[in-house]
Amino acid sequence: MKKLFLFIIISLPLFAQDVRRDHHVEAVEAFKNLHFFYKGRGMAISPDLIKLYELMGSRGVGTQDLGPIYQRWGLLFENNQAKGLYSVPYKEMKIGVLGCVACHSGKAAGEYVIGLGNKNIDVGQIGQDAYLGMKMWGAIPRSNPAFKEVHDRALAFTKGLADKKISNQTQGLVPTSLIRSWFYQVQNLPFPQNFPRGQVKVPHLWGYGEKRKSGSFWDGEGNGELGGWGIAVELYAGQTPENVREYFAKVHQAEDYLGDFLSPKYPFKIDPEKAQRGEKIYQATCQGCHGEHRRDLQGHPIFESPKHIPLRIVKTDPDRLKALTEELYKLIEKNPLNDVIQSVRKKEPGYVAQKLWGVWARFPYLHNASVPSVYELLLDPSLRSKTFSLKNAGERERFDEEKLGLTSMTPKYESARQVYDTSRSGHSNQGHYFESFKKLDHESRLELIEYLKTL
Repeated sequence: MKKLFLFIIISLPLFAQDVRRDHHVEAVEAFKNLHFFYKGRGMAISPDLIKLYELMGSRGVGTQDLGPIYQRWGLLFENNQAKGLYSVPYKEMKIGVLGCVACHSGKAAGEYVIGLGNKNIDVGQIGQDAYLGMKMWGAIPRSNPAFKEVHDRALAFTKGLADKKISNQTQGLVPTSLIRSWFYQVQNLPFPQNFPRGQVKVPHLWGYGEKRKSGSFWDGEGNGELGGWGIAVELYAGQTPENVREYFAKVHQAEDYLGDFLSPKYPFKIDPEKAQRGEKIYQATCQGCHGEHRRDLQGHPIFESPKHIPLRIVKTDPDRLKALTEELYKLIEKNPLNDVIQSVRKKEPGYVAQKLWGVWARFPYLHNASVPSVYELLLDPSLRSKTFSLKNAGERERFDEEKLGLTSMTPKYESARQVYDTSRSGHSNQGHYFESFKKLDHESRLELIEYLKTL
């Protein structure tokens, strides 16, 4: 009888409904079509310009997967449709609207993953091209009085994206300076000259429900539990604080979606014995910062809030942290949504050591995407790649199973924005090299990598 009871207890996870998997599927489906365009405001392009894109899609002109639009802008396509670009009706017009998955979905080893940062999105290039195109589009006379209102806001949004002084320099990076500039703009103050771009890679979203408790961003700043930072880019794009308050329930709902995302499993073969040896190496070299990785009864990750590591310890690129001035903190405190958009002042500046669930898909590594593979991340920074190609970064042929990350590919015919150059401001690949790393040889690095594939 005791054996039967024990068998039933052990077998329960096999027969129980997988609630977390069901919630993940529901959240992914909802996130696919999520955008925050409201009352003619938000991340949008000039009215009816979307019709030209739809015509191109119907004829397969430039809208193929890995086609010219992807190569130039980094938008992902399926069946000639861009991921995260929607046509929304508004006052007898069609508005092209950017949704969350344009940036927050991407590929790794050829697998499309919602919640993974887009490795090739280029908001700066999109801004430059869209601004010029919309200037010409807006010169055509229109009879609809609502056209100019939406058009002018879209033009201002893309002009900001295109600003070479503050926008991103490399594909896959987004400039936090854009969001921070809103706090000056809304209080009618000039944006400081030489403000740090604060370029970071588009973050992954699984585990965000717990991560937000330690801060919304890579630097641990931003009170994520209030939810307001989630629509900061919409405010920069011309949304009003009053409108945000009207749809804030939708913001909270979106935050709940993120809490249900599960990390993608490694899609290739794993050597279990090698991974077991690698787990012991992880415990000795990485666990102090990144912590344990526990699973529930059905094998899903138990997400936990990450640690904040001071810059003096991790020693990675400080560009993002330079913008955290007393002036900016005071502007955040006075912003018109300061009950839901608040800062979180750390004792000293640094970055969060995020949990490593799904780390196999999250290359390039570090907050600024400056290291192409885990193997290189374990090397002395002087031995890491100074430049590397981002061309087709999420495709199978660019995935290195052994080193876990991007294959070595010397930039040759790519545009400058498809090349990661660590000599650019904010692109340093220094830091994240500790005494325990110095003890690792080639084989122990590969064993550690084998364990990381299991997360």
